[in-house]
Amino acid sequence: MKVRPGANLVRGVVVLALLTPLVFVSWLVALPLAAGLGGLAWLALGERRALRAAFDDMVVRRTMPAVIGRDAWFEVNLTVWNAGARPLDIQIRDEHPEAAMPRLVVYAAQIPASGTSRFTTRCRIPSRGRHEFGPVWLRVEGPRRLLEAHRSVDCVARLKVLPETFASREELQKDLGAELRLLDQQRRARQFGTGTEFESLYPFRMGDDPRRIDWRATARHQTLVVRRFQVERHRDVMIILDSGRLMGTDCGRGTKLDCAVDASLNLARVALQSGDRCGVATYDHNVRGFLPPIAGVSALRAIVECVYGLETQWHESDFTPMLAELRARQAKRTFLIVISDLSDAETSKRLCASLQQLQRQHLVLFAALKTPLLSQVVREPIETVRDGARKAVAFRLLRDRARALHALRHGGVHILDVEPQQLTLPLVNQFVELRQRNLL
Repeated sequence: MKVRPGANLVRGVVVLALLTPLVFVSWLVALPLAAGLGGLAWLALGERRALRAAFDDMVVRRTMPAVIGRDAWFEVNLTVWNAGARPLDIQIRDEHPEAAMPRLVVYAAQIPASGTSRFTTRCRIPSRGRHEFGPVWLRVEGPRRLLEAHRSVDCVARLKVLPETFASREELQKDLGAELRLLDQQRRARQFGTGTEFESLYPFRMGDDPRRIDWRATARHQTLVVRRFQVERHRDVMIILDSGRLMGTDCGRGTKLDCAVDASLNLARVALQSGDRCGVATYDHNVRGFLPPIAGVSALRAIVECVYGLETQWHESDFTPMLAELRARQAKRTFLIVISDLSDAETSKRLCASLQQLQRQHLVLFAALKTPLLSQVVREPIETVRDGARKAVAFRLLRDRARALHALRHGGVHILDVEPQQLTLPLVNQFVELRQRNLL
């Protein structure tokens, strides 16, 4: 507890100081001045004890959600109990995380004797990750306002902020949620097609492949019977996220990395619900995390824990360490989904070489996220020499990017070239299409 003078103590000291020159007129004035000063000191000591007792009689509790979606509004509640015999004039300062809005909240109220008061604030946090609320600072005035004291209360709470499209299945945006649920229904339905896993027998219909006729069953039932196959399940899927410098580019609502995390979590849900094993890995200039493929819808929680707090550290991306990690830990043929972007020609060349090496053993889908700023610069009119130079640089970067994507396609890597905010649905659709083609 830290104590400082209150308003009345300051006034009393000022009055005594103003009366001090009267001592030179009559020494008798010194006696009441000394008595007044002593009285103020005695009252201040008593008030200090009262403030200490007041803090001992107070209890502060914080209630708030443990998990929330990014940029979603939620309530932070503070409840203050006063077990003392007198009401307290109190000021409360609640410190929120740096990314929270609002950052700092101050309440001023009187807590009744043997009573409680509750304070509520609506907040939102526009960035993913784990955020910490607290501590809470309390400032109390003494009964005579001679002193005021403040003390911090260790009322800390931690909050997980997940991507907004993933925090709650029921709170998906209507258009996005409807299409994803439709995809999930299609995946839960029997996935018939060019797979090689036997599913059932059914009567021959016009258009069925005659090579799939089961002659033994046909002889037994005295009618043409066809074998029906479905896409194989229990395959390994790895989602690889780039968290390097380029992924920190702002896309209007969040960064490229935010869009990549949103899409990867929805893709992981679809893969797990379809019966595949799914894992996730992250990298920049080093491997930041690696979770091998695991099975079951419950595995989604482990994937969320790996990526929900992922942030870019502004390092230049280098896929070489991740290539070595995949070779060492993922020998089985796997469906690799790499979400990244291409920058200069040299970096793109190294990434292309790594992906082409992986393509020889695995099925690789490279999701290249466009940079909205480049498209904006290309569309802007040229008014100054600087505008012309910017447009020339943008055209060069787009040319190098197009050449790198062409080289990847030529090397057998499947390409998805999309805007960051439109990544989720094309990525899920491409995943479903490639799985149904049984390329694994």
